[in-house]
Formats: sequence, C-alpha cells, structure tokens
Amino acid sequence: MTRLAWQTNKYLDLDGHRIPSSENLADESGWQAGIRRESARSLRFKSIVWPAVKLRDDLFVDGFIEWVAGRWIREATNDNTSFLEIGCGDASLSRYLASNICYNAFDLSLSEFHLRRLFRRRPEANIAIASVTDIPLESNSVSLIVSTQVLEYVQRINRALDEIRRVATPGAKFICSIGNDFSRKYYSAKRRVYTSHRGHVNFWTYSGFIDFLAGYGFRLLEGQMRGVWIPLRSRLVHTSHALPIRAREEVDNSHFLFLFQLDK
Repeated sequence: MTRLAWQTNKYLDLDGHRIPSSENLADESGWQAGIRRESARSLRFKSIVWPAVKLRDDLFVDGFIEWVAGRWIREATNDNTSFLEIGCGDASLSRYLASNICYNAFDLSLSEFHLRRLFRRRPEANIAIASVTDIPLESNSVSLIVSTQVLEYVQRINRALDEIRRVATPGAKFICSIGNDFSRKYYSAKRRVYTSHRGHVNFWTYSGFIDFLAGYGFRLLEGQMRGVWIPLRSRLVHTSHALPIRAREEVDNSHFLFLFQLDK
C-alpha cells in the first residue's frame, strides 16, 4: 500500500484525523479553501438525505462519469499502484479501489460531512487540502492519477498540467473528465448564442482537449463522449440532468471522458 507523503507542516484536525494542508491557499472559482465546517444539525440532516441525493445524481445527473472512471481505475490498478485523486469532492471514487491500495486524494475545499463519511469507510484514507497548481508531493511519485470535473475550473491550467506531469511517474495513467461547454445544454435557441457553465474558465472540444494534453506528453488510450442533456425547467430543478448514454453527435453529449498515458 503506497501512502504518499504530503510535503507540508500545516495540519487541520477533524475527530482525531490530521488533515495536511498546503500553506497560503486562496479561494478559487467560488470554492472556499479549507474544510467547510458544519453544525451537528446539518450533519444529521445530510446523513438522512444523502442516500437519496446520491441515487438521483447517479441515475440522472453525472453518475456515468463515476462508472466509467471507476472501471478504468479497476483495470489500471495492481498491488504496486500509487493512486492519487485530484479534486476528490465527495470521495465516491474511493469505492473502486481495492482495500490494499491507499486512497490518496486532495481538494482545495473539503466538506466535513464527506470527510466523516470517508473516514468511517476507509479510516486509512490519506487526504489533504491543496491546489492542483501546487501539488505538495514529490516528483515521480504517482502511477495512477484521476481528476474528474476539475480542469475546466482551473485558472492557471498550464501550471496545473505541469504539476500533474511532475508528480506522475513515467508511463503513469491519467483518468479525467471535462464538461462539454459546446453542447446543446449551453445553447440558447432564442438568442442563437452559446452560454457556459458558471465557474468554467477553460473550454475544449473533444479533439481540442486531446491535442492540448498531447502538448504535455499525455497520449490518449481511450476516450468517449456521454451524457444526453434532459432539458428541465430551471425553476423546477437546480441541477442539470442527463441520461447516461452516448449520443452520435458531439454537440449532444454533455461530458467527455479520457484515459491517457504519460510519456516522459
């Protein structure tokens, strides 16, 4: 089990768990850097509603991203894998790792609720608060990196890719997904213009993203488009919904998913 060593002397405490934290982190893209603390009442309420929310997201929002990434994770891991998730969110991808593989992960902003959930399931989880533009790990230390729905939010994307490349071992696998801001989901027929997801600062087509990562030495092994948008009224739902299927045309798919290998 490869437990990565976070290069920081700063820690935050949560019920006996020491969470390493990078120094001088700043809020980014609307996310508050650090642990988002919650009241006991809020934690109890979320524990009740979370199973229903997760089921809805799995079936009608973006669960297909986790399913595809999870399959690639299972296929790419072995006893010698050093794993890292960038932008771990609710840490749902941890369930695709075998018990003998350490779940190393970080995010700029971590929910107290999801941290508690994770430590109940995987008390050995190795979680940190950090930014992808300054990853507190040694170079050439990670053989499998996963980052879903993150890169489109990163302001200094070139710095982020340099950091991912730095910490990855030669031949490392990189699993990632991004939103398709050129899908019908963001097209206004009335105004005949494309809008974009709030918070997104990077916009790629499917082939454009492949070409962009090729400039950093990432070679595509497998990729797919998926997620047919369900046009529900925004006044009824606050979350975008999609069917977990592949459409023939790029514009009809809400997300792109990729499996790369790093040549360095």
